[in-house]
Amino acid sequence: MKVQVEGDWNGWGGETLVELTNGCFYRQDEYLYEYRYSYRPVATLEGRMLHVEGMSRAVRVREIDPIVANVVGEWSGWDGSTTVELTNGQVWEQAAYKYEYKYAYRPRVIIDGDEMFVDGMSGPVRVRRK
Repeated sequence: MKVQVEGDWNGWGGETLVELTNGCFYRQDEYLYEYRYSYRPVATLEGRMLHVEGMSRAVRVREIDPIVANVVGEWSGWDGSTTVELTNGQVWEQAAYKYEYKYAYRPRVIIDGDEMFVDGMSGPVRVRRK
């Protein structure tokens, strides 16, 4: 199946979350670090292997059914005990230590199981529902 990556592509980072233009989400399921910026590159999915145009090889992925929402109001990053209120009414709290500052207003959040990805942050952080 050929489709495009939704938005910016920055390559494989080890825990990369990929949103495709058909509405499906996939999570990197094998380690590969390879940086390459592209906007909406073509992606080819064959079984559990996803090849993104411009990358050296396909990577094993798994399909996920995430929670997608936005932070209510301002976001200033992870401080070790961050509580996150989402526009869908859910409240989540940081469950693993990470400190990373980034200001944003209503950034998009994607939750896969107990890991939260916040747009603009370096990677996922383990969370639990409050």
